[in-house]
Amino acid sequence: MRPLTLLHLTFVGPGKAPAAVDFHPRLTVIYGASETGKSFVVEAIDYMFGAGKLKEIQEAQGYTDILLGLRLADGQAVTLVRQPGLNRAAVYHGDFRTVPTTPPAKVLPVKHNPRSDNSLSRYLLKILQADGRQILKSARPTLRSLSFRDLAHLCIVSEGQMAGSRSPVLPSGQRTSETGEKSVFKYMLTGQDESGRVVGPTDVEKKVGKGKVALLTSLIDEARNSLAFDVHPTELERQLGQLEQAVAAASVDVDGLLEERRLYTDTVRGLENDLAENHRSADETRILLGRFGLLRQQYESDLARLEMVAEAGNLLGYFHTGTCVFCGAAPEHQQPGHNVDETTELHAAVGAELRKTIELRTDLLTTIEDLTGQLAALGSGDARLRAQVGEAEERLAVLSVLLAPLRTDTSEMLTVRTKIQRDLTIHAQIERLEELKADFLSAPTPVPARQDGISSSQLAEFEELVQQVLSSWQVPGDNAVNYDEQSGEISVGGRERHSRGKGMRSIIHAAFSTALVHYTMRHDRPHPGFVVLDSPVLTYREPDEVDIALTHNVVEHFYRGLLEERSAQIVVVENGDPPEGLGDDVTTYAFGTSGSTRLGFFPPQNPTVVSLSRSYSENAPGAG
Repeated sequence: MRPLTLLHLTFVGPGKAPAAVDFHPRLTVIYGASETGKSFVVEAIDYMFGAGKLKEIQEAQGYTDILLGLRLADGQAVTLVRQPGLNRAAVYHGDFRTVPTTPPAKVLPVKHNPRSDNSLSRYLLKILQADGRQILKSARPTLRSLSFRDLAHLCIVSEGQMAGSRSPVLPSGQRTSETGEKSVFKYMLTGQDESGRVVGPTDVEKKVGKGKVALLTSLIDEARNSLAFDVHPTELERQLGQLEQAVAAASVDVDGLLEERRLYTDTVRGLENDLAENHRSADETRILLGRFGLLRQQYESDLARLEMVAEAGNLLGYFHTGTCVFCGAAPEHQQPGHNVDETTELHAAVGAELRKTIELRTDLLTTIEDLTGQLAALGSGDARLRAQVGEAEERLAVLSVLLAPLRTDTSEMLTVRTKIQRDLTIHAQIERLEELKADFLSAPTPVPARQDGISSSQLAEFEELVQQVLSSWQVPGDNAVNYDEQSGEISVGGRERHSRGKGMRSIIHAAFSTALVHYTMRHDRPHPGFVVLDSPVLTYREPDEVDIALTHNVVEHFYRGLLEERSAQIVVVENGDPPEGLGDDVTTYAFGTSGSTRLGFFPPQNPTVVSLSRSYSENAPGAG
């Protein structure tokens, strides 16, 4: 049962009439004049199976989506939808001729990614039960994962490949790709991939390995030149141990002196704080004494004034007649002895005030005496504190003298210790680099692997099958086929294919592709199950003209032979007309020929144009 069957290829776009071809399950033939879109159909099929780009042509302008209908082995239909220039494809379950309005089942990048199964390539490989297979990348050997594009060139053959001089097995023509292309062909014939093969370095990897050895040697030399001491690591370890002990002993002495210096430093700081506090208290006491001195002067001034008032009152009361100096009464209003009474009262008031002021002055003098004593005590404390600060600073100076050589010695020992530790680290790096270098130098050189590994019986069966196909098509001459496993070339009748003319190269390539799909379907090997052949029996044909490179007999037997191939689906794109009477197991499309109903793959730009005249065919714009 073939894994994939092509159902249709359809181009759609807004306001555009659909361009489509339906594929027969067995044989579909698209033929007619050049420049009508036949080869574009082949390119579009390849594009839908993950090719990188699709040729831009005038007739395709305005078509926004391409649909490729497929039927799977279980009968389920799926439709791939991809837009021109877009590197992802949508997968819909079902056969659709227009883009569905419902979301797709999957949206897949077209590029193969071995680390992610979210790609069109791996989706198709899973259908073929070939996902995850490994093929050779080079003959050393190295491996890579199989991509659907590795199979596509063996089932979708363009006109350039068909008539080209490159082997059907080696389509890229690149030396670097030969091993992989031969490995793919071997996988298709044997069904065995390279998963179990032990991989080894490639030529490039060997060169990289030599470069790594040179780099490691350079790094080792550079590391050795950076060593501070030309001493063996064992001796460095011993010296490091001695230094550690010396540094520890010196650290004990230094720590003791540092602790003592810390205590004296704290003492000096405390004494300086006490001195500052003492100065502050002395300043406050002096300020108070100054204020109290002013107050004392005020009291003494008040006492002098009071004594003067008392004396003046006595004098004024006895010797002055007239208005009373105390109350202002006129003589006629004064009582006898009035002045004596007033004088007595003044004397009493002045006496009371004198006594009060004297008491306040006495208290003030006591306070002044006490503050004066405190100021003297503060002065004595200041001297004592200054003496203690001087003693502590002298001890700190002595400690600094004692610490200086110890610090110098310790610093030198620490510097040497750092250099030794750095050298030991460098020696460890050198040892690791030497080990890596030894590993590179001792690694065995792998024996180049065989690039194909096809058994003689399998290869003989395939060669016989290609020969049978050529013989059934009535290709003249010796049709004995040989596949050269080393060169990847096909020979027929003792002549390599690339030495033949274009017509023979094309028919041999077509026989190779047809035999391959027949062989893989017979042995249940990985193959998409269809073959698309562009110009296998006719290199070029002008409209309604005949220029056949092979005999008509070969062309007729070619088509009838394809009808006998029931295990695979075949699509043929040709310029020449197929023979008549092929029966119902074939669908034919005639593009741009006399009497055909289609001018080309794409409908005319003007829907009113229905003429299929020869003049249109001769002047039709290019469509491949």
